[in-house]
Amino acid sequence: MQRTTQRLGKVVMPTTFYCLVALAWSTVVSPIPDVTLNTHYWYTLGLEFIWVYAATVFMAPWFGLAKSRLSQKSYTTTVIAVGILAFVVNGYIAAMSTTSAGEFSWLQKLMSAATYVIAFLIGGLLRDVTDVMDSDRAGALGMRSLAAILALATILEGALSFTGNLTAMAVLSYKSTSLISFALAAASLLFSATRRSASGNPRTAGVIVTLSTATLGFYVMQSLTSSLWRPVFNTLLANMLVSQNSPAAICIITGTVISIVFALALLIIDAARSLIVRKLKRQ
Repeated sequence: MQRTTQRLGKVVMPTTFYCLVALAWSTVVSPIPDVTLNTHYWYTLGLEFIWVYAATVFMAPWFGLAKSRLSQKSYTTTVIAVGILAFVVNGYIAAMSTTSAGEFSWLQKLMSAATYVIAFLIGGLLRDVTDVMDSDRAGALGMRSLAAILALATILEGALSFTGNLTAMAVLSYKSTSLISFALAAASLLFSATRRSASGNPRTAGVIVTLSTATLGFYVMQSLTSSLWRPVFNTLLANMLVSQNSPAAICIITGTVISIVFALALLIIDAARSLIVRKLKRQ
């Protein structure tokens, strides 16, 4: 429970810090739409991923207890069955919401939360698989899995795009509750977990770890400020898309570059915040 409390602190404290900064900026410097003392969505469902992650961290010891009480076969079968059921429900909700003007948005939020928890459990199953394999076999499995899913996803999405079936594209690849997004995330996790130690490149490993731990801060910052940056980026890309001299391919490439630069900027900001906090603790 002490470890769980420490882990929760690493989630709650940075989130609270950025919420206070956003509120102070909106109150004193320049208003941020919906970020006020009188509104609640921006720090509740607006940060749903953060609170679901915190709840998952809190429940982790009980997941471990349940796993220790069940046989490996029973536990594995249960998690896989629940995962399949979740994606059947996710697919149905996504298909229905496209024809009902987002009528099921509240249910999508609920299923998104459930999917995050299931992802956590499936990540544990991936660890069980790689633990019983030698490093070479595990590395080959991670590499082949990621390559295969990337190829299948690219072919499928390309075919749907070419035929103009945008509804199917949204159902299969939109956010964490979609099958393609989840499969790519799981394969990426497996690939990363089965890489050999990067002790020969300690600086590179350090940068990767630093940016990885800043992901939580990135999520909070981009969520709290989305009403500021999203209209600017949307307008830029929309104008580019309708321009006769700018085909869709240029629009897609520009959007990708903007996303990468924006993400790196926020990751670096949170990494700097974390560094300052660590130095203050040492002092």
